[in-house]
Amino acid sequence: MERFKVAVDGSGRILIPAKVRKQLKLEKGSELSARLNEKQLVLQTRLQALREAQAYFSKFRPEGTLWSEELIKERRKEARRELKR
Repeated sequence: MERFKVAVDGSGRILIPAKVRKQLKLEKGSELSARLNEKQLVLQTRLQALREAQAYFSKFRPEGTLWSEELIKERRKEARRELKR
């Protein structure tokens, strides 16, 4: 884990060092996800936050199943029920 120092300006903004921005492929207008863990501020790129969420939720998925396929099956059942009405 690399550590670096940042300063907070009068408006509460922080400047991420160029080396780190380049490493994370951050450009002008890039958005980061921020969260507060206890007393830590955690910044992530959208891709990092997505990967973390995927890893978390994959623990709840039964082995060998895809939730997208389950959702499609459920939607098709609902559509068939609607057609029967």
